[in-house]
Amino acid sequence: MSKKRNEVSYYPEIRNYIEQQLKSNFRASRKRELYVYWGIGELKTKLHEIIENNPVTCGCVRHFAQNVPPLNLDIFAVITDGKQFQLLILEIKLLDSVGLKEWSQLVGYCLVSGAKYGLLVNIDNGASKRLSDILSTEKHLSFIETNINGRTHRHHLGCMCWDSVTQDFEYCNLGIIKSLSNLSQLLENEFVF
Repeated sequence: MSKKRNEVSYYPEIRNYIEQQLKSNFRASRKRELYVYWGIGELKTKLHEIIENNPVTCGCVRHFAQNVPPLNLDIFAVITDGKQFQLLILEIKLLDSVGLKEWSQLVGYCLVSGAKYGLLVNIDNGASKRLSDILSTEKHLSFIETNINGRTHRHHLGCMCWDSVTQDFEYCNLGIIKSLSNLSQLLENEFVF
């Protein structure tokens, strides 16, 4: 009889898949390297650890890390070319379906942290009908703009399903980020020469 896995046990395979896809797409389009550093747990502390362990490629994250509030996250990635960076938050779930509660959690984490990108990932299942209907018709819930001190901040969010058998994503077509290719294209536009 096999042991039932918990959501944390899926982090490495999901993380590795995303990292490979982002790096490959970036290398193909920009002909240079992209660095992806992962953290699990408390954001502020983990960001400082990432910077300390990678001072050359993550120096650009230092100011952001000093000002970010402490948040306990499932998993996050610092994506950088050594000059600029973006923060990706992953909210990983192992539920029959993810709904408004899980979506709201992701939105809250992105808004509070200032992360521009967020993915809600459900393992072997998708979104509830209610969340699917809402995200299909209310685009402003996955592309959120805020204005803080006269500066506009944009947050791009998506919902995806991780297939634990194929170890690949099944795309739900929910949110502004519809696939990893789409996320890669958004990130490529961030990292200008």
